[in-house]
Amino acid sequence: MSRFATPNQPDRAPFMVWNLDLNEDGTTPKDKSFIRLPSVLSQSCAIRFRILIGSTASIDATLHTNYPLDGSPYARTKFHQKRFNFGSSQTELICEFRIQRPGPYQYYVSYKSVDGSDDDRTDSISCATDTNPTLDRIYRAFKSRRTPTSYFLVDPQLTLAGKPLPLDAIALQSVSPKWLGPMKNWSPHLAASSKMGYNMLHFIPMQQRGGSDSPYSLFNQLELSDELFEEKKTAEQKDQKLRETLLEMVHKHRLLGVTDMVWNHTAYNSDWLRDHPEAGFNLENSPHLRGAYELDAALVKFSRDLSDYGLDRMVHTPEDVDRLLKAVDEHVVQPLRLWEFYVIDVEPTVEAVRVAWDVAAETVAAEDQLALEKLGGDERSEWLRAYMVGSNSHALSTRFGRTVDPARTAAVLRLLAHGDKDSAMTQLRGLLDLLNLAYYREYDADVSAIRTNIGERVKYERLDRGSWKFGKPVDSSFQIVDPLFTTVEARTEGVPDDRLHLANNGWIWGGNPLDNFAGPQSKAYLQRTVIVWGDCVKLNYGTSPQDNPWLWEHMRQYTLRMARVFHGFRIDNCHSTPIELAEYLLDEARKINPNMYVIAELFTGSEDTDRVFVQRLGINSLIREAMQAWDSHEMSRLAHRHGGRPIGSLAVDCLGEPGVFVDDEHGAAHIDAVIAPLSGSLPHAMFFDCTHDNEVPAQKRTAEDALPNTAIVAMTACASGSNRGYDELYPELLNVVHEHRRYAELEDPLRVGLGEAKARLNRLHAEIAQYQEVHVHHETEYVTIHRVHPVTREGVLMVAHCAFKGAPSQSHFDNPKLYGTAVTPEFAYRLRPEAGGHAPVDDSVLRGLPSHLEYLAAPPIHQHRDDRGMFTELRLPENFGPGSVLVVRTRLVDFKPNLDWKIRTCADEATARLTLGALNAVLYRCDTEERDTIGEGVYDVPNLGTLAYCGIQGWYSHLKHIIPNNDLGHPLCGHLRQGYWALDYVSGRLHKYSEYYPEIAPLAAWFEERWALVKRVPNFLVPRYFALTMHTAYQALVQRALKLMPGKVVNSSRFTHELALTSVQLLGHVNSAGLRPISESKADCSMSAGLPHFTTHHMRCWGRDVFIALEGLLLATGRFDEARDHIIAFGSTLKHGLIPNLLDTGRFPRYNARDATWFWLQAVQAYCLHAPEGLGFLSVSVPRRFPDGETFVEWDSDEAYSQSSTIAELIHEVMVRHARGISFREWNAGPALDSQMRDEGFNVAIGVDFAANGFVSGGNQWNCGTWMDKMGSSDKAGIRGVPATPRDGADVEIVGLQKSALRWISGLCNSGQWVLDDAVVAPDGSRVTYRQWNQLVHDSFERYFWIPLDAQDDAEYHVNSALVNRRGIYRDTYGSSAEWTDYQFRPNISIAMTVAPELFNPDHALICLHKMCAVLAAPLGMRTLDPLDMRYRPYYNNSDDSSDAFVAQGINYHQGPEWLWLTGYYLRALLRLMRAAVQKRGEEAERALRTVYHELHANMVNLKRHIAGSAYAGLPELTNKDGAHCHDSCESQAWSSGCLIIALHEIAQLEVAVHKVLDSHT
Repeated sequence: MSRFATPNQPDRAPFMVWNLDLNEDGTTPKDKSFIRLPSVLSQSCAIRFRILIGSTASIDATLHTNYPLDGSPYARTKFHQKRFNFGSSQTELICEFRIQRPGPYQYYVSYKSVDGSDDDRTDSISCATDTNPTLDRIYRAFKSRRTPTSYFLVDPQLTLAGKPLPLDAIALQSVSPKWLGPMKNWSPHLAASSKMGYNMLHFIPMQQRGGSDSPYSLFNQLELSDELFEEKKTAEQKDQKLRETLLEMVHKHRLLGVTDMVWNHTAYNSDWLRDHPEAGFNLENSPHLRGAYELDAALVKFSRDLSDYGLDRMVHTPEDVDRLLKAVDEHVVQPLRLWEFYVIDVEPTVEAVRVAWDVAAETVAAEDQLALEKLGGDERSEWLRAYMVGSNSHALSTRFGRTVDPARTAAVLRLLAHGDKDSAMTQLRGLLDLLNLAYYREYDADVSAIRTNIGERVKYERLDRGSWKFGKPVDSSFQIVDPLFTTVEARTEGVPDDRLHLANNGWIWGGNPLDNFAGPQSKAYLQRTVIVWGDCVKLNYGTSPQDNPWLWEHMRQYTLRMARVFHGFRIDNCHSTPIELAEYLLDEARKINPNMYVIAELFTGSEDTDRVFVQRLGINSLIREAMQAWDSHEMSRLAHRHGGRPIGSLAVDCLGEPGVFVDDEHGAAHIDAVIAPLSGSLPHAMFFDCTHDNEVPAQKRTAEDALPNTAIVAMTACASGSNRGYDELYPELLNVVHEHRRYAELEDPLRVGLGEAKARLNRLHAEIAQYQEVHVHHETEYVTIHRVHPVTREGVLMVAHCAFKGAPSQSHFDNPKLYGTAVTPEFAYRLRPEAGGHAPVDDSVLRGLPSHLEYLAAPPIHQHRDDRGMFTELRLPENFGPGSVLVVRTRLVDFKPNLDWKIRTCADEATARLTLGALNAVLYRCDTEERDTIGEGVYDVPNLGTLAYCGIQGWYSHLKHIIPNNDLGHPLCGHLRQGYWALDYVSGRLHKYSEYYPEIAPLAAWFEERWALVKRVPNFLVPRYFALTMHTAYQALVQRALKLMPGKVVNSSRFTHELALTSVQLLGHVNSAGLRPISESKADCSMSAGLPHFTTHHMRCWGRDVFIALEGLLLATGRFDEARDHIIAFGSTLKHGLIPNLLDTGRFPRYNARDATWFWLQAVQAYCLHAPEGLGFLSVSVPRRFPDGETFVEWDSDEAYSQSSTIAELIHEVMVRHARGISFREWNAGPALDSQMRDEGFNVAIGVDFAANGFVSGGNQWNCGTWMDKMGSSDKAGIRGVPATPRDGADVEIVGLQKSALRWISGLCNSGQWVLDDAVVAPDGSRVTYRQWNQLVHDSFERYFWIPLDAQDDAEYHVNSALVNRRGIYRDTYGSSAEWTDYQFRPNISIAMTVAPELFNPDHALICLHKMCAVLAAPLGMRTLDPLDMRYRPYYNNSDDSSDAFVAQGINYHQGPEWLWLTGYYLRALLRLMRAAVQKRGEEAERALRTVYHELHANMVNLKRHIAGSAYAGLPELTNKDGAHCHDSCESQAWSSGCLIIALHEIAQLEVAVHKVLDSHT
């Protein structure tokens, strides 16, 4: 086995281009709705957007993004434009740019499109004056479109001590500045936090507090609290001290700082509210709150005067609550007469309408009168309400504010009362009462909500022991419910009272955070659904600075002050903060600190809504709370959800492909890069063991659970957070308002509470930030987390014994078995709170529960071996009870640390000598090909089935879906974990093929070398390294194949790569089906017509299939030698003037095809045009399998190949024999040759009617000599030996091919390059020159094939009007024995249009093309028959055993199923005729050409998607109706790919013209 020298691994990471494939309409795929780009200091990256040409969004596609492409400062509303460009791709548009700054960014795509019409896909042309929609479409005006806005988020680049701090390494601790004491005394506390392993501190607000003393109710946002300083300081001096403190944090204590930002509200006593009451929601700027305010004020009075109503101020029972509610109803709600805010005041309204009646200026429109007459009942009442109210809207802002439009009401009443005013007024009163009935119902519903919400709040506040009002009387200090409004005192006289009544802030359970619950659309304050914070006034920002300039600027200054100091923000109450405001303020903050780290809590209850905030604000981490878990199972679920990928995940490297980034910022320099797909993800998490809002474990679970809880958090693959006091085991949640004690200065924090254990967990958390592979296991009360580095495979495993209340102290635990893994103990602890212990009483310092941290013995570790190999068993140490954790380090035994790099190297070297024939063996090979050649078949994966190919493509067709989805549960991954059979199969078959292709041996050795290493890893990692190995090999093999197939078309895009690779796929060696009976080479190649059905023996090589596909599969891919071999091989078997339908290696060729000969001639033309030897090929000598061209001789007889002819002589012989007439009976006719055919079918006759039209015509009703060759085989249906489509006569595609050949030979004669006779002899003995014959066909075609739109024109053509089924088309055949079949509409017309466009009247051809588009074009292929035809049957099932003569045993093969190879000809015909029409018209040629180009590619979008997802990596033979999969179809057909490649080749020429147009406007 040869070894490959592994090159040194590069020091620098590769340039990454993160690719996002957009949807057909330019939108972002739903699974990529959240895009987060990692920002790594050591790695440059870019983002690429890609659209398929032909997609709806591909015309003038332009990306608009507020990412500053020009390097200018970021502005959220400033969008930069960058056009999608063709680059080197023929089928894709690309827009890409470097990512060099963090933050949240938006993008959308603008494009132009042509509006569709119902006529576009219908046969809408019935006369010559009708517009041709296909032609009209390309001249329609473009309309500008744009997609909705999408987002991407670039992570900030945090650094600490000069080193990057990944987000997953963050260990944050929340602290209260109030409890830290004066700032000058903070240093010991900072040192303690640092010693505990934290690297970031979160400060709750340190601004001046309002009257409640809550740190979240800020009195003055622009000044720090006085209590943080021992001496009086100015605001600026305070800020300076804070900056100095933060610098000390960073440089001395290695701590970054984050602070809370409170934007949504201010303290109720903020002094500036007196000057700016408009900053809140008051009754002047929000009059809809008036009813809510009046109710609130009445409730305040009710609380004060409660004793006056004879009620007890104490509430002890639910019955007390009921009594209170009855009193509220009697003394508050009823006296308020709130219903007056809802209803229409009847009498004033009647009077207003009476006045309007007299003016009589308005009338009811006729359509409204008609609607009124038709409606009745409730629908009539609703219509009248909407009509009478008109544009008068009402938001409960005034009493009797609801009204109707007097003029409109008078007008409609005049109709209803027939002009009788008194009667009208009577009706009006009735109508108003009816309207008011609905409004009273609305009022009743709101009052019911008011009662319910007051009652629920009273129950919670008065009966729940945890509430601050529990045991308190109902009075002015402890009101029945907290007030929803604050009244501020104006600083000056004359300020209206309405301006001073301000709504307090709060939140709504289950409310939509994107809705402003203080807005006019909301009744939250009236219905009292707001859970109010009585010490905070809700701020009324509007949606832009213009709505409240002073307030926005005030908060901007607050934000800038904090951004200058802190490294990040925690947005308080983020879900209720106006999103436009938060966007604006964060944008301002990022101007000062672009790497601002933003975290937030979101209580939206919806991941989709969370995503809106994260995307728009650029929230880097969402706070998640471990204390929300109610048991150990839920705890494990949270740990699993909040980060990481499963252990053994398929390498990210497998997603990347080598490519090039075009750097517009540096002169369009081409930079080698790795192109990898962007994956959608969940927002990044900051997982808190306990936030400053959570009850602590001692309250909610047990004190013991503090240790396992924090260990689980520390081991989760995300940022981690904690709250000061958690580690010290504070006994309860501290009240940030009422608590005034301070943190204790700890001499050694490692010896207090969790101390040493927490410090080690924090440091471990930061250390393993790159250990992104995670396994979380839950078992009874144990949670196990294993974190593993994806490359080195080093790991850390933690076992936590949770201590939830009520959980058993002893639980079952299965000792972990770690296969192929060595284990080293790290630490093990158990938290032991003192039994019945309480925190020491201290009025000045905060103290935790008495406890000690018990050191546990190292866990017993034992190594064993079983049938899966060596494993380490980890056992729990003694006393590992609730509250215990242990941590061990893991490493793979006998593992190569650079295995990833080793696998990814030397593949190019191993594949450097492979030929295309060898590549066919390595990459592909169907089951039958494999068995024919090396005697073994395709691999069968349990629970999956057999692969499509034996070669690497067979595996990769699954891996390309498994890898991006990390689908470790796929049956293939399961199979790989069970054993090494797949690995041995891959390399074993390569060794066998080395006998045919010695150049394969190095690749076999390359695989063996890697498999030897892979077999040393534990079984759970085998899928990962198998996928990485196969991906590496596959990429190298594809690149090698493409290198051997040069050409603009082949190398222009992914799609053309995929198509070109089908040339490798379909051309290979099989022992039973070469090109000659005896081959000079052991590895000569022949073309398969299609896989997997046409692979070996006589069924492999088909004349028509090979030569239809040859130009695309062989000539366009530069495989001239193989093309030459096939042309000569088939030419050598010329017999009766015909090329065989089935070659059968030249042994027993069969001549039952009339069209194969003409496709061969077309291929010869193409070869002479494209191959380097050009027309010199015509003089090449070809040994003749049948020396006289008529008589059968055995292939191994002396006569076989004893004579030779030149290619030119073979061509001339074809033409002479057809001109003279061909008539023979197939050799060996009978059941041995064809068991289905009737005896008459073996008789072949072909001739030319020179007297009429010069067309080649032939066949009979018992054989089928064209590609539509399905022979009936069902006795049950009575169709055995009956062809479905005899097409005897002159077939339109054969006439086209005949004309192409005549044109070419005539041209050679005219240019003196034809050295043979320039004429043939007709049956009557006359000489007919090629030029004459060519002209005769040209002059005859339209008369014999066109079916005019108008029946009156039929006399000018050879048309039997009685048989016409569809007009404006070309007939399929002329002269068939069943004349009606001549008039069938089939797609064969496009072949003639492509090879001989000169035959067609351009106007007629365009009409027919439109009808083909409307009737025959399908999602992938072309319908083989008009759906209106009585024989149309679009579902092909070769196993149909019915008695239905139209479908039995697949007789309908060509009677409706949709064949793909014809799509290539259809597109070429469309291109040629449309382009000619545009050039003829002249005007608006630029836009029309662009539309033509787009339309052509639009026809290929489905084809691109199909080949990309096909297990066979090819295009199928056919589909059933509307592109449905056909089980009996070949999955990869030679002519399907070949014809499309040539279509793309011709479209590429149009692309050049389009580029010139676009470049001229750039």
